[in-house]
This record gives sequence, C-alpha cells and structure tokens, in this order.
Amino acid sequence: MPVAGESHYQRALYLAASGRAAGDAFDQHIGVTAVLVPEPTNKWDRKAVRTLARQGVLGTCGARIAGGGAKVCGVYLHLATPRDLRFANGTEDPIVARESNGSALLRSDWSCTVTKEENHQDVLARYAPRNAAQPREVIASLGFCKIEDGKYKGLDTMEVRIDGHRIEQLTYAMTQRYGAIVRSPLSRDLVITCEAVTTRTARGVEVELGMPADPNRARRLTSDR
Repeated sequence: MPVAGESHYQRALYLAASGRAAGDAFDQHIGVTAVLVPEPTNKWDRKAVRTLARQGVLGTCGARIAGGGAKVCGVYLHLATPRDLRFANGTEDPIVARESNGSALLRSDWSCTVTKEENHQDVLARYAPRNAAQPREVIASLGFCKIEDGKYKGLDTMEVRIDGHRIEQLTYAMTQRYGAIVRSPLSRDLVITCEAVTTRTARGVEVELGMPADPNRARRLTSDR
C-alpha cells in the first residue's frame, strides 16, 4: 500500500534507513518498525493514518522504506497477518509453540512425512490408530543421527522417536529444511518434540509430523530480534 507525503519527511526517512540504499528486490528493502496513528484532524483526509518511527514522522500511512520516483526515500505499507506481527515483535515464537519441563513443542503448521517406517513396524504397531479410518495423535521427539548408506552417507539427518523408540528419520532434504530451527532449541538443552499422527495404509503404519511452516522465514524472523 503506497504512502503519501514522504517528500516532506525525507530527513526522518533517511535516518530510519540509516542512510542505506534499498535494492529493487523485496528482500532488499529496508524494514523499520513504525506506529500507525489515526489523524482525524487531517484537513486533506480525515481517515488518514500518520506513520511514526522513532526517527520521526515518515508520511501518511506506511512501514517499509523502498525508495523510487523523484524522491530520495519513499515508503509503502507492508501488510501482515496478526500472527506474523506477533512473530516479528517477539510476542510469539515462530518455531516453538510452548516450553515446559525441559522440553520444547514445535509449532504444528505444516505436515512433514517420515521415511522408511517399514523398517519399524514392530514399534509403530503400538501406536497404530485404534480406528483404521481415524488417524491417531502422538507426540514424537526429534534429534540427529548419521545417515548410514546411500548418497548422503555419513551426513547428519533428523531422527524421529516416539516414547524413546526410533521410528526412522527425515529425508536429507527435510533435514536441510528444518535442521537449523531444531538445533536452535536443542542448543538450550531442551528435548525437542512435535505433534504427529499415525495412519494405517496398505504399506503399514505411517507417520506424519507437524512442523513449523516456512522455516526459512522463521529463521529470518528470529534472527531479526
């Protein structure tokens, strides 16, 4: 959403950007935290919203410095969901849903499959759905182990356990995706857990994990705090 009146606040915009120039790509834009304040006394638009940063007024409506046009600095409003804003301001963790008794339960936003469960059907039988048509909810724990064979032999992969029993691992690609965000709470000596469901299929009992959505974005949000 574009912001009006930036030409009157170029000094504040320059300070908010710390004198940096933004690139053309979205990820190269310079983010700042701003407060949006209604301006019912604005003689041009009684529904206008003033944008305030600690450096001063930035314009009428906005949140991110983008540049462009004849002005040195420009602003547009970067809209986000309430949950994204809670992630960004640190009131809600994009990775961990809750911590208790030395363990961290990951957010369950995205489904992630486990591989090679056929090797552990004796264990998984204990956690099979009681009703074949209804998935069964369980809690799994995550750690790391070495890949024993194949193209990625000797490299780290994420191991999945239920009640301490190994039920196999994630693919190397999934480990690359989720490894960093799991290592972060592990570094605080927490047991990492996640919600999971078991289902019955023609191949036996299979497991799907609930994991945080878009882990690359989660890493960006946590690194910005």
